Amino acid sequence: MYTVVKLSGLLEPFSLEKLRLSIRQAASEVGVEVDGEVEININRDVNSWELADLVQLELLKRAIDRPELAEVAKSHLLGRIYKEVFGKDFLKHKSGYLERALARYRQLAEAGLLKEESLRLLEAFEPRPDFDRSLSYNALRLFTNGNYALRGGDFRLAETPSMAAWRVATAVARDVETARRYYDAITSLRIVPASPFWFNAWTKKEMFASCFTLEVEDCLSSLSHPGRFCIYDALAYSGIIQQLGGGVGYDFSLLRPEGDVVRGSVGVASGPVSFMKLFDTNVEVIKQGGKRRGAQMGTLHVWHPDVRKFIKAKTGELKDAHLQNFNISVFVDDAFMEKALGLDKDPKYPLVNPRIYLERTGRKPVEETRVSPPQEAVAGWVDARELFREIAEGAWDSGDPGVIYKDNLNASNPLLGEEIEVAGHRFRYIWRAVNPCSETHQNPFEVCNLTHINLVKFARECAGKTFEEKLACIDWEGLAEAARLGTRFLDDAIDRSYTGIEVIDEMNRATRKNGLGIMGFAELLIKLGIPYASWEAVELINRIMAWIYVNALDESAELARERGPFKFFEKSAYARGEIPVLKFQDYVWGRWERVKGAFPPELREAGDRLREITMRTREWLRPRLEALREKVKGGVRNSVVLSIAPTGRTSILAGTTSGVEPVFALAFIRNVTVGTLIEYYWPAVEWLRARGLWTPQVRKTVEETGMLKDAPLPEEVKHLFATAMEIGWLWHVLMQASAQQWVDQGISKTINMPANAPKEDVYWAFALAWALGVKGITVYRDKSKSVQVIYTGLKQEIKKKLADTKIIVKPIALDSAIEEVAEKAKLKALEEGKDPYCKTGECG
Repeated sequence: MYTVVKLSGLLEPFSLEKLRLSIRQAASEVGVEVDGEVEININRDVNSWELADLVQLELLKRAIDRPELAEVAKSHLLGRIYKEVFGKDFLKHKSGYLERALARYRQLAEAGLLKEESLRLLEAFEPRPDFDRSLSYNALRLFTNGNYALRGGDFRLAETPSMAAWRVATAVARDVETARRYYDAITSLRIVPASPFWFNAWTKKEMFASCFTLEVEDCLSSLSHPGRFCIYDALAYSGIIQQLGGGVGYDFSLLRPEGDVVRGSVGVASGPVSFMKLFDTNVEVIKQGGKRRGAQMGTLHVWHPDVRKFIKAKTGELKDAHLQNFNISVFVDDAFMEKALGLDKDPKYPLVNPRIYLERTGRKPVEETRVSPPQEAVAGWVDARELFREIAEGAWDSGDPGVIYKDNLNASNPLLGEEIEVAGHRFRYIWRAVNPCSETHQNPFEVCNLTHINLVKFARECAGKTFEEKLACIDWEGLAEAARLGTRFLDDAIDRSYTGIEVIDEMNRATRKNGLGIMGFAELLIKLGIPYASWEAVELINRIMAWIYVNALDESAELARERGPFKFFEKSAYARGEIPVLKFQDYVWGRWERVKGAFPPELREAGDRLREITMRTREWLRPRLEALREKVKGGVRNSVVLSIAPTGRTSILAGTTSGVEPVFALAFIRNVTVGTLIEYYWPAVEWLRARGLWTPQVRKTVEETGMLKDAPLPEEVKHLFATAMEIGWLWHVLMQASAQQWVDQGISKTINMPANAPKEDVYWAFALAWALGVKGITVYRDKSKSVQVIYTGLKQEIKKKLADTKIIVKPIALDSAIEEVAEKAKLKALEEGKDPYCKTGECG
């Protein structure tokens, strides 16, 4: 007889009848009849959460035939949450939600896990229990496993989703009326705060920012180099940030190249790539305090002598073994790109020793938008055409490196080149570092604070035929209100957020960078009947981001009148009546006329059409923009207002598509740190069912491939539901470039390509992205790495593995899954008499 370990730690014999009763109770909560739907036979001792996981997984497997069983799985999970948070008797009586919630928070405060001052605000208004049931199963799974929920000292859940939203709203607002507004927006899923809000609100480590960048100067420690930010200082700061749940970007371009002289030790330097290994190991140990997998971006400027070594750092046989806790990208400038594309007839581009440059000029080369080195600092020359192809081929091979376009970044920088002083340190303000997903662009030590507008909540199902009729199905006033509320929410958060690192906290309050973004764009398109790969979609994102931008910036100007402008406002473009995104557009489209001749005719035509769309949107908003020019002269509260993040976790919480990405697949398996999630894209299934198109053959195609392209359906249906890998790279680039016209920071987006995509596609994607104003680009070719986070379709071999899958209860690192796959591959190779370390299978 096997036993079940209860929450209390007590053991009891496994009872199949008791298990069936729990399923019937969960089903009755949502009005569903079940009879023998799930039979679980265990062959070992389990704890009660593991047993519940097995039940829910079986229900989800059957939900494709009976969708209502997904609701039963959710009800079963929610019952587990209530039982752990409120006690077993709550499930019987369903009363006293508020009293139990407050009692739980008082326990946390007494244990020192919640700030005592929180209780005054938490007691001032009631949470909405219906929010708990509004979330999807996967959202609840994320909530329990992803550390969005606070836990007590015994690691037991201490709050429900509704309570967590209550905690976040009050922690940011600090007054009852504002907290109610924030709470209503969060629990209606119109606005979804980024993960650090859920992790840290009202805790002793109250830090809300998501994105950080650090300086890495060419020295080991400030102990020997006072006043400087050396390698080991950056390591220490990074550890603190990662533990709090933030991601970090570093530019390693100030480190002297491999083989360069080190006078202090009469030795030679090992170069930036070798030091990156320290940072890789550092985050491996920290793992963001167990909250989520560590996130890092490492960049190197294209003029650095070690750039080729950097490009190859994660390609070939190193792709699945080296720097696994890093995204990497190459910073390039316009001068390099013009040489790379043959616009400058001289392809030679200088490599610059940053140590000598600093010694000869007194300036850091990274603080220039374009480097004009003295002769002594030139370490050699490269052919820009060849180097650009090497970058593109590396990305084709493994997804790394990406490319960051420095001139595009700084074209919307409102403080470009200004001298600023923060915490006793002077900087020449240049955006020269990016966060792990490249949506925030920063001077070192800056912070970006992220929250997302869920676009799906501002549209209705639309029968409109023309583009204008479809635009009428969007609640533009509601969207404007969300942009304004999100701007206030983020500005409030800046004043509440602390890392304990003086230069970072002061910089946060000096430049006050907001990163208001979006999610659910692909789902919005389906509601409106607009395919992602269409000019209507490209124009829609242009209008939506323009509308959000003007309202967010206008609200920031209102906040400046109430609270004062950001510290360096008088030095900024705003004080001159300039709108940063308009300055950016003028720069991009002025350059386009000069460079478009380097592109094939179809790409020239696409670029011209995007310019026309942008100018149409500008004309649509002309009166608002003219009024805004005058208004910003009087002050703005935030130096930037928009940024589109990937919204990986938060889009799961909201139950919608992420960022500006298309639907990834109609059925897929997602391996993340909170466990293995089986997902169907239910809006597509429901859309097909409602029209009588969900036939057994269509279902089989979806299950096997995750797509509709081989299904017996009309072409317009396949086009509407085309998934990320089916959409041509040009549409991906156009979508990112269109949104970028109205976003003053950046956009995190993946340019997905199928496994058989040629290298030339990556080359032209990188080239066109630069020319159209994209600030940073990442390409991922399917199956270019041995382990992926998401697998499309539920293919037979994957379904077989899932039969024995246990959804993980406590967070784990993805690396453990990587190690397991690698170990199995080695054993298989040995069994077949092959060298287990040979990547190609052709080694001697």
